[in-house]
Amino acid sequence: SAVDNALWDLVGKSLNQPVWKLAGGVQSRVSAYAAGGYYEDGKGIPELCDELAGYAAAGFRAVKMKVGWPGVTLRHDAERVRAVRDAIGPDVELMVDANNAWDAQTALRFGRMIEAYDPYWFEEPVRADDFRGGALLVEKLDVPIASGENEFTRWGARDLIDARAADVIQLDPNMCGGISEWLKIAALASSYHLKISPHGNPHIGSCCVAAVDNGLITENYPTAFKDRLMKPVDFRSDGYIYMSDA
Repeated sequence: SAVDNALWDLVGKSLNQPVWKLAGGVQSRVSAYAAGGYYEDGKGIPELCDELAGYAAAGFRAVKMKVGWPGVTLRHDAERVRAVRDAIGPDVELMVDANNAWDAQTALRFGRMIEAYDPYWFEEPVRADDFRGGALLVEKLDVPIASGENEFTRWGARDLIDARAADVIQLDPNMCGGISEWLKIAALASSYHLKISPHGNPHIGSCCVAAVDNGLITENYPTAFKDRLMKPVDFRSDGYIYMSDA
C-alpha cells in the first residue's frame, strides 16, 4: 500500500497534476467528518459532548464517536449516544463506531436502542469475519451498517459485498493495496450501487473519495491537522475538504 501510494505521488509530481484528478477527478470537494469520542480516564458524558460539539462548531457537519468498550453497558453507551445527539443537534450527522465489539444479537439490541437518535451509520458492530452477523444487521436495522477497514484487497471487499454485510464500504487505501487497489474496490462497490468511505487519514482518503462518483465522505482525525510532515488538507467551515491542484 505504501509503495503504491508513493508511486501515485511520484506520477503526480512528474506530471504536475494532483493525484485525485489522475485517479478520476469526479469531485472537487468532498464531505468530511471528525473521528473522536474515544473513551478516556476521567472523560464522562459532559466531556464527550463538549468534544463532539466542538468539532461541529469548527465546521464539521458530521462527527463520529466510539461505543462498545469492554465493561460498558449497552444502556450507558446508548445514553452517551443520546447525549451527543442532544449536544450537536439534529443537523449534524452522527456516526457510531463499535470496532467489532459485539456478537450479532448484542449489536442488534444496541442498534435498536440508538435508532431514535438517527445515526448516519453504525460502524463495525460485529467481528470482522462475521459476515452473517453483518448481513443480519443490514436486514434488521434502518441504520446503515459500515464496515471494511479490516478487509484487504478487492477479494476481501468482494466477500464482504457478496455477503450483503455492509451498506457502506470502508477499505483503507493505506492498508488494502494502495490507491490502485482502492479504485478497483470502489468500482466493485459501484456495481452494487454501494457508497465507499475510506478508513484512515484525510490526505490520501480525500484523494480517493474525490476520484470516484460513489465516494461518500472522508475520515479526519484532529491530529491530522497538526502533522509536521504533511500539510493539512483544505478543510473549510462548510464541512467540506476542497481539493488542491498541487
